[in-house]
Amino acid sequence: MSDSPLTTTSYNAYSRWLHWILAFLILFMIFLGWSLEDQDTLRRTRFDLHKSVGMLILLLSFVRIGVRLAYKAPPEPPMPRWQALAAKALHIGFYVVMIGMPLSGWLLVSTNVRPIPFFGLFDWPHLPVPKTEALHEFFEEGHHLIAKLIIYGMVPLHVLAALKHQFVDKDTVMQHMVPGLTPKPILNWRWILPVGIIVAAFVLGRFAFLGKPVEKPAPPPTSTASTASTAPAEASATASQASASETSSVSEKVTSWTVDKAASSIRFATSLEGDAINGSFGGYSARIDFDPEQLDKSRVKVTIDLASATTGNSDYDGTMKGPDFFNVPASPKAEFEAKSFTRKDATRYVAHGTLKLRGVSKKIDLPFTLTIKNGVADMTASVDIDRTAYGVGAGAYAGTDAVPAKVPVTIKLRARAA
Repeated sequence: MSDSPLTTTSYNAYSRWLHWILAFLILFMIFLGWSLEDQDTLRRTRFDLHKSVGMLILLLSFVRIGVRLAYKAPPEPPMPRWQALAAKALHIGFYVVMIGMPLSGWLLVSTNVRPIPFFGLFDWPHLPVPKTEALHEFFEEGHHLIAKLIIYGMVPLHVLAALKHQFVDKDTVMQHMVPGLTPKPILNWRWILPVGIIVAAFVLGRFAFLGKPVEKPAPPPTSTASTASTAPAEASATASQASASETSSVSEKVTSWTVDKAASSIRFATSLEGDAINGSFGGYSARIDFDPEQLDKSRVKVTIDLASATTGNSDYDGTMKGPDFFNVPASPKAEFEAKSFTRKDATRYVAHGTLKLRGVSKKIDLPFTLTIKNGVADMTASVDIDRTAYGVGAGAYAGTDAVPAKVPVTIKLRARAA
C-alpha cells in the first residue's frame, strides 16, 4: 500500500496537483478582475490573459473530473449527515461552475469579433453562435452571475469549511489535499502550500499586469464635426467677407486637381474592448475643383469604396464590411460632397459638406490645411465621425462599451493641377 498514489487520508497526487493549480487559477482570475477595467497600457493584456486562463480552467476541469473518476476519494471523517450532504453539494457545485464559468465566457466572446489569443500561441475558435446584441447581453449577465456566485459564495464557504474542519473539528479533511497537515501544531510548514497559493494569486493577479496610465489625447486645435456646427459668429463674418471679396474679383475658371494616390491616404482609427484598430481605405475617387480665391465656385466630391477598407486583420475586416457595420452589399460606397468653404487664415479652411454613409446623409464640417506650391497641393484633415449617427455598428456593437462612438478619420491628399 505504500506505493499506491492513494492513501487513507489523502487524494492521489494527480488530484492534489490539479486541485491546487485550479485553486491558484481561480483566485488569480478573481484578483485580476479587480483591475480589468483600469485604463492603462496593459488593459488589453489583462483581458487577453483573463480569457486565456478561463479556457485553461475549462480544460483542466475536464481533466480533474477524469482523474476523479479514475481514482477513489479518501474516506470522509465522521460528521453530521447535513454537513456531509452540504460538502458533497459544494463539491459538485465547484465542478459545475468550473465548467460553466469559462463556458459562459467563451459564449460571450463568441458573440464578438475578436478571437481569444490563447496565451499568444494561437487563436481559440469561436463557438457557432449568432453575433447579436441580445445574445451578447444574455451571456454577459450569466457570466457575471456565476462570477458573483464564486467570489461571494462558493470560495469563502469552501475556505471557511476547510478551516472549521482543521481547527474546530480537528479531523483529517485538510489532509485530503495537504498530506501530513495535522491540526497541531498550527505553525506547520505544510501551510506554505495553501497560504502560498493565495498570496501568489493575489500578488500576480492584482499587481503584476498593471501598465502605465493612458493619457487622453489633447483635443485638436481646429473644430471637429461635432463642434464645427456651433462655430462662433466671427466664422460666419469671415465667410461673408471672403464671399464678398471673391464675387467682386474677376471671375476665373476654378482649378481642377488630380489626386496622387501614391502620396495620399484616408485612414481611420477605433478600438474593440480597448484593443487599438487602425485601418485605411485603399479605393476611392475624388473630383476636386478648388481655388482659394474662388471659394464660392469651388466643389469637392470624394467617393470611397467601403469594400476596400482594411485593418490588417481578416476577422476585423470581414465583420467591418458585414451587415453590422458598413453593410457593403447593400451600401458599397460612402460619399462626401462639399460646395461651401470658409477660409480661416492663409492655410486653414473648413469644408461644409454632407457625408452619406449606409444610406444616411448628415451635414459635416471638415477642417483642413492646404498649401499650394508649383502646381502641387498638399492637404491634411482630421475629423471625428460619430458612427452611431449613420447606423454603423448594430447588434452587439450598437452600444459604445466595446467600440467607441467617435471614429477619428485622418485624410492626407496630394494633388496636381490638371
